[in-house]
Amino acid sequence: MCNQAQDLYRLPLPLSWLQPINFPHKLGICERLFGRAIAPQGICWVKTGAGIPWKLDLANPTHRWIVYGKYEGASFINWVRKFLAPDSIIVDSGANIGQMLMYLAQWLPQGKILAFEPGKEAADWLEECLATYTNLPVEILRVGLGASPSQLRLQSIGENFGHGAWNQVSENEGDIIQVVRLADELAARSIKTVDLWKLDVEGYEIPALQGAEELLKEQRIKAIYAELIGSNGQRVRDYLKTFGYRCYLFDGNQLYIPSELPSHTNGLFKPE
Repeated sequence: MCNQAQDLYRLPLPLSWLQPINFPHKLGICERLFGRAIAPQGICWVKTGAGIPWKLDLANPTHRWIVYGKYEGASFINWVRKFLAPDSIIVDSGANIGQMLMYLAQWLPQGKILAFEPGKEAADWLEECLATYTNLPVEILRVGLGASPSQLRLQSIGENFGHGAWNQVSENEGDIIQVVRLADELAARSIKTVDLWKLDVEGYEIPALQGAEELLKEQRIKAIYAELIGSNGQRVRDYLKTFGYRCYLFDGNQLYIPSELPSHTNGLFKPE
């Protein structure tokens, strides 16, 4: 195990060469080629595919993806790099340990990211990493987003070696968390417009969106990138359609309007 005060873990040279190169199925291919070699290193600071060092647990395959390249594939990252302005405002709900944030925050010299992460372990991890990068414009909010201010619970619904450790808002099981309305948090900071909302809250998307209805009605959120799973994905699509947001999916670097949603995907919503 290494720490940031010591030398960074040195990746195998072929992996270092491949990090900046995008190609189809990169994460899976790199996992087959390098997974066994780097997994024994465990928790360490290591250069990521985003180009900066981050604390990761290389025994966890989803953390290794962060090393290999663009965490959710190149399509969205490439699109958002062109979409964002230097002073953009981003909401990252379900920030986890910063898988997406580590890219976005580097592109906002005059902007800001509000990183919502109610899970204590993930928020602690993210805070430790960000303490090294005080120039990154990120505010961590250790709360969940919902339709109204309340106390709920955060339940673990998967192994830590799953997709970054799954947590889901619950009324009855798990650790107590505070839930807030996005509209209230933005108003408290005098933020009137959001350029991008990354919405990944494991099935709690509709209540989170309901807490921002006044912004959605006026289309003051310019783009929403949401996880869409099963019937809940269709509900999210239908809900946002009522506010004039159209759903797009990525096909490579191209956007298209799907006739039907896949069972598990991420959709980009923009005002029509």
